[in-house]
Amino acid sequence: MIRGALTHLLRPTRDAHALVAQMVAAIGEPITIEDNDGRVLHGEILGQPGARYPITLDGTGLGWVSGSASARNVAALLDHLLSRESERKALGTEVLHLYREVNLIYSFSEKLAALLELEKVASLTLQEARHLITASDGTIMLLEEGSVLLTTLAGFGEALPHLTGFRVGEGIIGAIAASGIAEIVNDVDGDSRRIKDGTGVRSLVCAPLKVGERVIGVIALGSVKPALYTAGELKLLNTLALQTATAIENARLFERTVQAALERERLMALHRETEIARAKLESEFDFAARIQADLFPAEMPRVDGYDLAARNRPARQCGGDYYEALMVPSADGPERLVVCVADVSGKGMPAALLMSNMQATLRALIGRTPSLNALAAHANDLLYASTSPNKYVTAAMLELAPATGAARYVSAGHADCLLLKANGHAERLESTGTPLGLMGAGQPYGETDVRVEPGDCVVLYSDGVPDAQDADGAEFGEERLLDIVREHAEAPAATLVDRVFAEIDRFVGEAPQFDDITMLVLRRSPRAGSAKV
Repeated sequence: MIRGALTHLLRPTRDAHALVAQMVAAIGEPITIEDNDGRVLHGEILGQPGARYPITLDGTGLGWVSGSASARNVAALLDHLLSRESERKALGTEVLHLYREVNLIYSFSEKLAALLELEKVASLTLQEARHLITASDGTIMLLEEGSVLLTTLAGFGEALPHLTGFRVGEGIIGAIAASGIAEIVNDVDGDSRRIKDGTGVRSLVCAPLKVGERVIGVIALGSVKPALYTAGELKLLNTLALQTATAIENARLFERTVQAALERERLMALHRETEIARAKLESEFDFAARIQADLFPAEMPRVDGYDLAARNRPARQCGGDYYEALMVPSADGPERLVVCVADVSGKGMPAALLMSNMQATLRALIGRTPSLNALAAHANDLLYASTSPNKYVTAAMLELAPATGAARYVSAGHADCLLLKANGHAERLESTGTPLGLMGAGQPYGETDVRVEPGDCVVLYSDGVPDAQDADGAEFGEERLLDIVREHAEAPAATLVDRVFAEIDRFVGEAPQFDDITMLVLRRSPRAGSAKV
């Protein structure tokens, strides 16, 4: 204490006591030193008091030096010694205080390093801050990524913790979050930035939580009673804020890592379930593909003077294309050959199901209807009644009298097909009615008379042949198909089919097949014989 500083300085054991005694001895005159209470600390009470000189420390009088004019020098020495003693004690106190702060901060860092939960990090920070800085209230508010709203993570007291929903730049706390610079506001009521929220905080010290130059939140301590926060306390809060911001980022990263791991486990479980379901579905598709393959003719009819071949390649495991070749009895003569290529709208399993319906319908009607156009009309009625309006089938059907080559052709909205004459002339076999199942009952279907003469070749195909595309979107096209048919017109029907498929594959290259491809070739030998089965 200042009051006892002079007495303490002049204790016989202190160096100052000997120094003062030496100076008085050098002066050679009686000198008296006494404190404010009149107690003599050195010398004796003079019979004839001389001049009196005050002894002071930081403007406070601690005693007097009495004697001759030389007593002034003794008073000046004591002033100097007291000042040095005071500075030494202050420095020691400051060093001790700094040591305690460093120790507390080091301990705080160790505790933070063990925490990976946001709420626990915030609670520990506020707890340590209260040990270092006197406050009635405290809060930690965070900015969500990509947001301008500050939301309370943790707090204590009755005022600050209830503040939430601040926007960056609004109020004192929002302004500090916007600037990224810590502040002391010892007169909150007089600050123009204050939001009139009725919290009752009178003094405030606030620091941003920063990771690099990025502000992720703020920490604020306040007092509901007037207080004078110091620059030292602001520096302490800044130090805590820096460590806390790093811990919060680590906690967030850990939280994201945990969530990512959980999500990865969920996705792996879902993947396993998907793989099981996919394997089961593939097995079912393989089974369905085998069933569908059995719906196609096991072998083509053998007809003297004619060569017949067909091939189907679905875009998926199951397809919507279909071909048929049957010998059917005739009421007025020898058996007739009926061939057909059909194309169901859509792809995959739904198209395959409709194709099986179409196959069953044609098998049931062929040979039981008087003409192809009647067969088409009947099939249209049945499919329209049993399928949805957006499901339909296009079909190209040819009925041939093998002995004469006379034929009738019906196309239910199917792509144009081809009759290549022996002389190289190509005839287009065009549509004669609407797709089957698209329109209501009673649709009329026209019929085209065709003659297949020796050396002629009939080529029926689905639109997957001319519409096949390469990687640039260019189409195979009907002209390229016609050139291949002309080039191989005299080859066996199976060879011609193989050549067309090979040229399609060469044309499209690595581009995926997007549509089912089906082709049927009926070639009459140059010398036709009698018709036999």
